[in-house]
Amino acid sequence: MSVAELAERAGSRSLLLKAEEFDDTAVREVLATHLGASELALTDVEYDAASLTARGRCAVPSLGPEPRPAVAEFLTDASGTTAVGLVLIVEAPEWRLPEPFPALDLGPLEALGAQAPVIVLNATPEPDGEAERDRVPAVAGVRCAVPGTEEPLLFLASLHEGAYTLSARFPDGLSLPSLRYVSDLPGWTGADTVTEHFPAHWQGLLASALPSLRDVTLSYAPGDGRMTGDILVGLADEWPVLEGVTLSRVTARITMDSAARHDAWAGLSVELSGHLALAGLESTVTVALPSLTAHGELAAGKELLGGIASDLGEHGTGRLSFLCDLREGTFLAAGQLLGPWEIAGVRIEDQAVMVTGGGDRALEATLAGTLVLGGTRIGVRGNRTAQGWGLTVEMDHLAVGDLSAWAEQAMGSRLPAALDELTLENLYFEVASASAGRTFAMEGSAEFPLPAGLHAGAHLAAQITTGDGAPEAEATGTLVLSGPDTSLMELDLVVDKGPDATSWTATWAAPEGVPLGQAVAPFLPATGSPLSGLPDLLPTVEKISLRHTGRAADGTTGSLVLTADTRKARAVLVVTD
Repeated sequence: MSVAELAERAGSRSLLLKAEEFDDTAVREVLATHLGASELALTDVEYDAASLTARGRCAVPSLGPEPRPAVAEFLTDASGTTAVGLVLIVEAPEWRLPEPFPALDLGPLEALGAQAPVIVLNATPEPDGEAERDRVPAVAGVRCAVPGTEEPLLFLASLHEGAYTLSARFPDGLSLPSLRYVSDLPGWTGADTVTEHFPAHWQGLLASALPSLRDVTLSYAPGDGRMTGDILVGLADEWPVLEGVTLSRVTARITMDSAARHDAWAGLSVELSGHLALAGLESTVTVALPSLTAHGELAAGKELLGGIASDLGEHGTGRLSFLCDLREGTFLAAGQLLGPWEIAGVRIEDQAVMVTGGGDRALEATLAGTLVLGGTRIGVRGNRTAQGWGLTVEMDHLAVGDLSAWAEQAMGSRLPAALDELTLENLYFEVASASAGRTFAMEGSAEFPLPAGLHAGAHLAAQITTGDGAPEAEATGTLVLSGPDTSLMELDLVVDKGPDATSWTATWAAPEGVPLGQAVAPFLPATGSPLSGLPDLLPTVEKISLRHTGRAADGTTGSLVLTADTRKARAVLVVTD
């Protein structure tokens, strides 16, 4: 049937449609099954050609002999010239619907303001790919009066495990005077407090909004009276939330749970959605209220990273999540880099990038990833500086020998060999780009094994620098010694320079002086000390120096040389392995 013919027939205030006038089998079957006849007769017709809607009355045998108020909304083909089906809404005379319609008792919905039960027939062609079993030709519903609307609104209704679900959709939007008017919807009494979820400095934006209702869903359990629901409302085309920060296509998702109406937010929660633009960045976001925290996925992430560092922008990224504080306009973007990358010349795997900025902040980028050091996988961080990228590592328990082997590959030089036998605790190191090369710097603590079973704790700082010449390796620190009955002694430690160096020197000074026996006690065995039993009348010591040489590769014995200086003399003690 052509649209023109449909309009001509409806112009006579009556409209008779036969099932065979529709080509689609599904349309004919719905009309025959649920109308109990092969034709649809509408009387007292008022026809709107723009919306292809006919309002009038029709008789449905299963609902009784009397014609009932009805609305027929016609569907056309792609060309818009041929009517291919219709949705028929007929008011039922009783709250309990008869077969062949859904066998529901809609009476409990009167408590929500339902004015009349209806049945909705979906006599439209099956969409491509829709299975026949998924098609619901007849649906129950109710009409509810809502202040400010020209006629009662239609809500589809269903029943599952004792709870009714009402739903209504408005593809073109239903205008509301303000957001508070959602409280006029069935079951949403008290929801006018929804505006209190918006912070005070957003109330002006909210007052300028033109709310447009798009979707309503309500679940109602008559047994305990509990209601839960969800509303989608369009608010504005564009909101300037801060200077330089704009939220466009703004919608609000309002959820309700009557069981929580006595909480601080009266059982309501609100989440905004929209398109956020700031600092040249764009993201579709959701905004939590009242915290004003926006989160989403960042578009054009490659351009953001390239604006920080060209080498970073050249690297592909996966999804970049986006978090923005709409109180201050600051943001954080984070995601994965695709494939391994080098930071300051060091290969890093499994890298993630984090960018912060916005407000008064300059853009900053931080990288996190995995460094393979020997057989150990270590978490690392990378930071951008004026000179380039820097790499930072923190970990516990690592053999200096493993670290030194890695440094030889990454920096071209080992650490001084005098440190190879140590195991570092609380290790921290970084690799940074410099104007003329790169720098490796580390800090950590370790126990120093000394000859004759002596031990000392140390805090170490080591460095490898590269430039035009050969790499340079050096290390310094503090050596801490103590005896059974003596206080701590701290010595300044200097390791001989160069990767092959096996010696270090530690010095301690005491201008006021201490007895010789007390000064050297930490370096002597607990039994058999050459100073055992000597009185404290021995000269006082003002300076102690240690010179330790490790066991050489050729097996040469290591040694520890202790030098104690008084004002007038020097004592030397040699301890060997």
